[in-house]
Amino acid sequence: MYSIILVDPSKAESLEPLGTKRKYWFRDAENRRWLFKAEERKTGEDWAEKIACELAKRIGLPHVNYELAEEIGTGTPGVVCETFTPPPLALVLGNELLLKIDPDYPAGGRRYKVGRHTVDAVAEVLRKLEPPLREHGGNMPSGVSSALDVFVGYVMFDAWIANQDRHHEN
Repeated sequence: MYSIILVDPSKAESLEPLGTKRKYWFRDAENRRWLFKAEERKTGEDWAEKIACELAKRIGLPHVNYELAEEIGTGTPGVVCETFTPPPLALVLGNELLLKIDPDYPAGGRRYKVGRHTVDAVAEVLRKLEPPLREHGGNMPSGVSSALDVFVGYVMFDAWIANQDRHHEN
């Protein structure tokens, strides 16, 4: 059984603009930065993210740790995860990387039906990147030596868990 973390919305520091769900950042009692992702559509995305997290942990795949959560006052279910980009690291979205190889890439806020988000374009970007450092990427399987190899692993994981949220930003 998993515990449910209670989240106080009055502790919200900032809204998270990425994605379609209501999300905000807050700090816990130890001053660690966490993201609350509300599950207001009642589609089960909260427990699906928790299950995906547990499956990734089970097979040794580097992943964000999700905990089930509930917003105090509203009773809204959701999940929380601690930031995975502590300073001095910064998150760079996939569409920003695609824009670097294609100056005409439609990166400005479009999330759906982006026709130039192709396997070839993504592979071209990933071939120019280093794989994650061991401290951030965990123990990768033998033979996984490039950023493209890591990405292929996540695409395989997505297929296994039927993830439908892979898009040009992530």
